[in-house]
Amino acid sequence: MLAPKVFTNAKRYTKDGIQENITLNENDNLIIKGNNLIALSSLLKRYEGKVKCIYIDPPYNTGNDSFNYNDSFNHSTWLVFMKNRLELAKKLLKDDGVIFVQCDDNEQAYLKMLMDDIFGRENFVANIIPLMNPRGRQESNYPIARSHEYILVYTKIQYNGVFYKFGADENKSLNDEYRLLSLRKSGNESLKEDRPNMYYPIYFDEKNNEITINYNPNYIEIFPVKTDGTLGRWRWNKENVENNSNLLICKKNSLGIYDIYVKDYIIKDGMIKGTKTNTFLIDKNIINDKAKEHLKSIFKKDLFTYPKSEFLVNRIIEISSKPNDIVLDFFLGSGTTAAVAHKMNRRYIGIEQMDYIQDITVERMKKVIKGEQGGISTSVKWQGGGSFVYCELLENSQTLINQILDSKEKNINEIKTKIYSDNRIVPYISNEELVNAEKEFNSLDLTNKKKALISLVDKNKLYVNYSDIDDEDFNISEVDKSFTNSFYRDK
Repeated sequence: MLAPKVFTNAKRYTKDGIQENITLNENDNLIIKGNNLIALSSLLKRYEGKVKCIYIDPPYNTGNDSFNYNDSFNHSTWLVFMKNRLELAKKLLKDDGVIFVQCDDNEQAYLKMLMDDIFGRENFVANIIPLMNPRGRQESNYPIARSHEYILVYTKIQYNGVFYKFGADENKSLNDEYRLLSLRKSGNESLKEDRPNMYYPIYFDEKNNEITINYNPNYIEIFPVKTDGTLGRWRWNKENVENNSNLLICKKNSLGIYDIYVKDYIIKDGMIKGTKTNTFLIDKNIINDKAKEHLKSIFKKDLFTYPKSEFLVNRIIEISSKPNDIVLDFFLGSGTTAAVAHKMNRRYIGIEQMDYIQDITVERMKKVIKGEQGGISTSVKWQGGGSFVYCELLENSQTLINQILDSKEKNINEIKTKIYSDNRIVPYISNEELVNAEKEFNSLDLTNKKKALISLVDKNKLYVNYSDIDDEDFNISEVDKSFTNSFYRDK
């Protein structure tokens, strides 16, 4: 089921129009239609360990999800649903990557325990509480109007300075004043024994003021040793030091010993550039009503009950990534994450399985490319441009599921007969068993009839495996083969 799949219907959308018969380039942004568990698995070959920021707003298991998802799982099914996807998401993160998962009271406590298990309690960063609706949701099944949600934040490895300050000017020159902060960790968990992999030498060339992690016998070797001689540790891992050496400076401390410092830039008036994001987030721009107004201005009608604001996603992306970093959202919905990432000059991958991806998500991104001025556009001075690639997982038995979901009482028996004779149902059910179950099937309501038929579909055949790309039975076009091979960097 989780083997790499074939892609189809690939197109590149640009300001000048649509390009077809394409291959995937290194810097392409990507929007995929299909089951997100299977799409995540297919991403691994190309993107494992390369994603800097993941933000998802999954179905909340309330029976009333705004993105037309099946949001009425039972509790255990929902947890398994999330577990399978989060385990793959972790593999896609860089070592200094961060994941943000938005949820409400319904599953927050259980989701926290699940993420502790997958990412490690030591990698928990914060539980941000954004105020989403100042008046509270006036829902008849809740005695207290809910005003807030939660965003659980985890790093892939223990926090090591991977967050940036909100409100900093990414376009400002690094020629302003700065203060020096020691790269050595201080306070709790600052010893070598706490994080052995964060105890390593950094090398300094006095002549050229070069700082590197690469050994050179002519350079000065510097370890994170405390002033009392205790073996400490650095705040950054090796990759962070190598990638941000321009922010480091080496000088002698008060004891005349060389030490490594981080330049923390400040504005001319002495104020630190940007501020840390608080765990309690109150901002009039992030509330649901503002987001609804924005979408309505684009599509001229109400589309979602509780869409997420571009300003909320902007804050998340700004504190966790830099330009050209990859941002992933595998519950893309209306496309807010992709829109914000595009306007902020991040690369992005979005996954959505619902059919509205063509009419809403893709259409929204086409407008972004043309310079759409809603949301964060003014604050980031967005003028349009860029491109993205849209593609779909090539369906196999998923087409049967789609037919079942679209069926009505008047044609459900016709669909059932078709499915009974299809070779894409589970192989261990005999025709005799299907006939014997007929009476029970007829007694079910439409919802349970659909569930019964979906249970017959072989989930290992939802989409066409990449290993079957040359199988003549699937009649895969040369255009689809070319794009799929470029995705997996084969041939």
